[in-house]
Amino acid sequence: MFMNVTRPQNLPVSLPPEQAAAPQGNAQVQGPHAPEPVQEAEQATGFPQDRFEESPEVAGQWAAQAAGAGQPLGARPLELSQMEQVPSLTDAKSPGAKGWLQETPVLKQTDATNCGATAAAMLVRANGGGQGQTDAQLVQSLESRYSDSKGTTPDQMGQMLAGQGFEVTRGASNFDRDALNAALGSGKKAVALVDSNLIQPGASGNTPAGSAHWVEIDGKNAQGQYQIHDPASGSKYDVELQHLTQAMNSGWDSFNGGGMLIVNPQGGDAGALAAANANHSATLGDSSGIGSKNNSFGSRESGS
Repeated sequence: MFMNVTRPQNLPVSLPPEQAAAPQGNAQVQGPHAPEPVQEAEQATGFPQDRFEESPEVAGQWAAQAAGAGQPLGARPLELSQMEQVPSLTDAKSPGAKGWLQETPVLKQTDATNCGATAAAMLVRANGGGQGQTDAQLVQSLESRYSDSKGTTPDQMGQMLAGQGFEVTRGASNFDRDALNAALGSGKKAVALVDSNLIQPGASGNTPAGSAHWVEIDGKNAQGQYQIHDPASGSKYDVELQHLTQAMNSGWDSFNGGGMLIVNPQGGDAGALAAANANHSATLGDSSGIGSKNNSFGSRESGS
């Protein structure tokens, strides 16, 4: 309903709420109706308004706060502490992804068969673990506890990760682009059982097959290449989609195994994590053999 109001002569013109100066002392805002800056702006401009400003609940809370402070509605912007309560869609992570404490270091394996323990040690370091140990001591402690001199099977890798508080959220016997991209995008990482020769930069279709070898997949670069942390050389490099696919999937022909494990720093009971991880690690192959440069069947890793 509209009503005409005659303004008395010689009175100052009232400015819109966003332009009016804050009243001094305990002065109250006069007038029969509270101003509605959001509605007026929308009617005047026709532009869509921010949903946070339009929220009746938030508007009511801010109105109560402004009234308690003796200031008119709309005279002050939101404080930083209030802004931080608004969720950011760009910062959202997938459920369960806790994040890592620091950048993943690149470690070099200490013998010909402990690339699995070395790949796991990289994740331990990224999560702030292994305090008081050198890198070599950390790798050797993981190797001696969870694997042996023959290398690390997928099942042993799952147990090794569980012992350090890591949850395997997915296991795949072949390269799964969508699953890996989603995992890396949500803050998870991966360890992959690949062909030790075909994963190397510059490898081609003429490169001879190597042995089963664990590497860590740390993320993607701006060009969409996958960032590999390779224990064999103690170096990191980027590979294309097809390159990683070939290195991961060819293992089933060369050493009867291969694939990837998606890893999340979940925390919790090691026994429960080990049981859950085993459901995923079993998909990477048979754990009875020993991988070697002579292409013996099996799914243990060895050096490059």
